[in-house]
Amino acid sequence: MSKFTWKDLIQLGSPSKAYESPLACIAHVDMNAFFAQVEQMRCGLSKEDPVVCVQWNSIIAVSYAAREYGISRMDTIQEALKKCHNLIPIHTAVFKKGEDFWQYHDGWGSWVQDPAKQIHVENHKVSLEPYRRESRKALKIFKSACDLVEKASIDEVFLDLGRICFNMLMFDDYYEVTDNLKLKDVLSSIREVFKGGDYDINAYLPPIPEKIKSLKFEGEVFNPESKNLITDWDDVILALGSQASKSIRDTIKDTLGYTTSCGISSTKNVCKLASNYKKPDAQTVVKNDCLLDFLDCGRFEITSFWTLGGVLGKELIDVLNLPNKNSIKHIRETWPDYADQLKEYLDTRVRESDFDSSASNIDPLKTTDLADKLFKLSRGQYSLPLSSRPVVKSMMSNKNLRGKSCNSIVDCISWLEVFCGELASRIQDLEQEYNKIVIPRTVSISLKSKSYEVYRKSGPVTYKGINFQCHELLKVGVKFITELDAKGKNKSYYPLTKLSMTITNFDILDLQKTVVDMFGNQVHTFKSSVDKIDEENNYCSKNDKQVSKLECSKCQINFIDEKSFQEHVDYHLALKLSEGLNGTEETSKNLSFGEKRLLSSRKRSNLQRSSTSQKKQATSSKNILSFFTKKRNPL
Repeated sequence: MSKFTWKDLIQLGSPSKAYESPLACIAHVDMNAFFAQVEQMRCGLSKEDPVVCVQWNSIIAVSYAAREYGISRMDTIQEALKKCHNLIPIHTAVFKKGEDFWQYHDGWGSWVQDPAKQIHVENHKVSLEPYRRESRKALKIFKSACDLVEKASIDEVFLDLGRICFNMLMFDDYYEVTDNLKLKDVLSSIREVFKGGDYDINAYLPPIPEKIKSLKFEGEVFNPESKNLITDWDDVILALGSQASKSIRDTIKDTLGYTTSCGISSTKNVCKLASNYKKPDAQTVVKNDCLLDFLDCGRFEITSFWTLGGVLGKELIDVLNLPNKNSIKHIRETWPDYADQLKEYLDTRVRESDFDSSASNIDPLKTTDLADKLFKLSRGQYSLPLSSRPVVKSMMSNKNLRGKSCNSIVDCISWLEVFCGELASRIQDLEQEYNKIVIPRTVSISLKSKSYEVYRKSGPVTYKGINFQCHELLKVGVKFITELDAKGKNKSYYPLTKLSMTITNFDILDLQKTVVDMFGNQVHTFKSSVDKIDEENNYCSKNDKQVSKLECSKCQINFIDEKSFQEHVDYHLALKLSEGLNGTEETSKNLSFGEKRLLSSRKRSNLQRSSTSQKKQATSSKNILSFFTKKRNPL
């Protein structure tokens, strides 16, 4: 019999429970040197071209072709050019002070001799929008293939492949184990038992069929002891998962052109280590019976684990007296039986006089959880759930200011224009990622003066309509910065050393809902008397087999299905609701010809009456915003 139960197998079908199953199949996919790949694709370069992505004078991404010359992110661009004379440096896109749009300046940068082709940090701000945009494209592919995706960062995701593997195992009629041998034929026995429900949930699974041992893994299986690859159902699941992840990665490569590295295991921490084990464009599978061999292969320490790579991990090495090498194995061998043994030692060390709790990252009240985590991590058994990334609660755009780049309120507003442009771009990212409308309701301005005093001002921001509007955000920002400027009229105020804009308190509107969904019984389906068409003309008989005619007479548009027609009807209904609240525009399709003429004549009359007063106010009503117009000025 198998060492796994029916419960373990069926648990894979639950997105919220699959990670707890010993049969879990988790993948971590990492985009190789992502920023550099984005620039290679944008500039039409090949994978063999040595490319580095540059921010000011620092390197933030190194292609694998450039790494062959010994170049790393620790190098300056000048040092990198000495190592590789045919290096291709590409500066990130930037915002220019006073502009709300980003752009590339290819062939410009600190390594260029021409003074006119310098990108100065004093009046520019880096934009990561091109990379967010490509990341969003990749995420869409991941989500279309897998029902549970956790975005770990801009260039990496976790995939819970449980449902994919379960469906392949129990329902796939076409997948072939080998040529002319289909999976459904190999697994016919267990499928019949499952579909018939003739099993005890806590009973052990039957042994794997002999023919299933021919199932192939995609990628490299970490197996230093040359053990049999498939001996139980966990190996079968991981093999199926490797096939699924390879297919997803191939889609990314074929669609976007980006190579990825992937790790597959039963837990998030191990599969993340596995994705980094072999790069680029590779896949590593760590089977459950090879977990300890993998952790002890000499490439990993306790600080290699996700969340333990920083200060906490270094402190644990000191507190637990761990060796510099083989620290994972040391934990297993020193505390071999229970996590409580490790907790007792931790508690003892915490109570010692030389332990400074005020400066420590170890919480004395949470040593039970920490000990359990370390105990399981060292055995490759620490299971964590995957969670779809929540909609962010706040966004900030800021600039550390140098020299006299912000020496007056005019400079402040120039930077606020940049911030508003960046935040608007990120809001758009968020809306496209979640298919929702995102509206920030609160804005905060913070600045640090010449004497490093901090000033803040926050308040609500309102919009006309339901969409985020950049100019409304800028209007509030200008109001706040003007008030802060009035408070700081002293010699220690300018030039500022830091300026930021933060938006919070988001309203989230679901784009999937129609107007009728949102308003319920308060709204009825709109149908104009002009649109009344005989039912027999709209819906042809089955014998005729003709496409139904769904037409909007106002817009003179035909629709091929009822869903599209209903969405268009919702648009007209929303328009009428808006006009009822905000008044009717001259261009509205809900106005007759006579009403349009009447509205137009009233508008001309109002303009004539107001022209005289506007001329009087023209010289006195200028506010500071009038000095800023959107122009694409050269650098």
